[in-house]
Amino acid sequence: MSNPSRSDLVPVYWLFLVVAVIFLFSMGNHPFIPSMEPRFGEAMREMIAAGQYLIPIKNGLAYIEYPPLYYWLAVAGSLAGLPDTYAVRVPAFGAFLLWLVWMLRLQQLLFPAWPKVLLPLLGATVPIVLYNFFIAQTDGVLALGALIAFTGFARYRQRSESTGFLWELWLGVTLAVAAKGPVGIVITLPAMALEIALAYTPWFAANTTLHIQWRAAWQELWSMGWLRGTGLILLCNAPWYVAAGMQQGWEFCRAILVYQNFTRFFEGYAHPHPWWYYFRTIWYDFFPLSLLLPFGLVMAWRQRREFNARMPVLWLVYTVVFFTISQSKQGKYLMPAAPALAVLALLPLVGAWSETIRRRVRTGFVVWAWGLLAVAGVLAVLVVPRYAERIGGVGDFAQIRAVIKERPGKLYTYQWPRAMMLYELGYPLPYFRSARDLYAALNNGALHPGDYVLADQRYVVRPGEIPKGESLAPTPQAPYLEPVLDLHQDQHLALYRVLPAAASAPLPATPDPYPVRWWERFDTD
Repeated sequence: MSNPSRSDLVPVYWLFLVVAVIFLFSMGNHPFIPSMEPRFGEAMREMIAAGQYLIPIKNGLAYIEYPPLYYWLAVAGSLAGLPDTYAVRVPAFGAFLLWLVWMLRLQQLLFPAWPKVLLPLLGATVPIVLYNFFIAQTDGVLALGALIAFTGFARYRQRSESTGFLWELWLGVTLAVAAKGPVGIVITLPAMALEIALAYTPWFAANTTLHIQWRAAWQELWSMGWLRGTGLILLCNAPWYVAAGMQQGWEFCRAILVYQNFTRFFEGYAHPHPWWYYFRTIWYDFFPLSLLLPFGLVMAWRQRREFNARMPVLWLVYTVVFFTISQSKQGKYLMPAAPALAVLALLPLVGAWSETIRRRVRTGFVVWAWGLLAVAGVLAVLVVPRYAERIGGVGDFAQIRAVIKERPGKLYTYQWPRAMMLYELGYPLPYFRSARDLYAALNNGALHPGDYVLADQRYVVRPGEIPKGESLAPTPQAPYLEPVLDLHQDQHLALYRVLPAAASAPLPATPDPYPVRWWERFDTD
């Protein structure tokens, strides 16, 4: 692999400059964007206030959403003097810059003759990548770790001689695990092992072998340094789980490992979608590169005996299949496979069509990408601030604060308070998890006249609706509660105030509450 000349890298420098300008000018001009950013902002604030930095905290409870890496980075930024929005977003911005660096490194390994900016530019401007790096969340760091790992794997597979320990590969997996837990292993190493195994079969081997070369495949696989690599992953991640278990009890480790990685995967408590979900979302999440994906897959199949075509297919297909099996799905879960999809989409621009068509399509895509960056910059820097009061319902929360300031009273929430509520209204916010608990508190005087109850309107039973276990039924009204605010614009919240006659009214019939699940002793979203 030859090193690119300075003139070849000029477009890459411009890409970094444009991205940096967009991020730096927009990082502090709008409040947190639901639902991810308030989690980090509130956990960061509570960790600093409590002087407790080992475990993320939300509403005073240990928070089981993700390992602590991103929270630690945000806390470090806050302690260094950054405003909250900057402290929470800087780690995502740094991850994006590094992601561009490794996109360039991957292209230099797989297709060194391509224009140097092609893969970083087009891969970075598909909607799923541009948006999910723009906001603070761990998926960007996971995607970075996976990209580093697969780049190291590509370097290993294209070596001409032994290279020693594969630091790039194993550090990438370690970063992915630190970002999201064991899924960082599951979406990287099995795909690599599958690529090696298939490379020694008659259907994919570079030579004309007629049988499966199990011995050669095993030797190739073993030379990746699994023992030392696993040791590195454990050394960098296991001590935190041990320390967290000693401080919070081992149920905390069970929650953050079992619930987050297995219960949600197989039972779909969060974001349940049908099996075909990604076959729909991939087309608009990766537009316009998704338009070329079918052509790229056909071309990659024809060139399946070449590592440069085989690895991206296995990387993409394995990731899609893995998350398709999961009951819990979101479009951003495919971010770790974005580089593979970008490579496959660009394959037809190398040899599938005539040079004239390839040049025109490539030019069109490049113009689209730079134009999209320009539009994104205008939106982020100039347009988004105009809607600052609507983002996350900041204006609604200001109304709630004004009402409580005018007529002071203690604020409760119905169901777990969301992170944006906590950040805007302050913590701790005591809550009721069922209508039965709420009305019992009214009846026995635990809720005093003048106190407030804030509820998401999706829980409030409307006339003709059938109550469910999480429903607030009967609908709050006199003589228990009086409606104070009905906010439909952004947060869809309803604020009620406790009336003096509440304690003397008989208890109403309420729906049976859902049973308390074992992980609910901790905070989660």
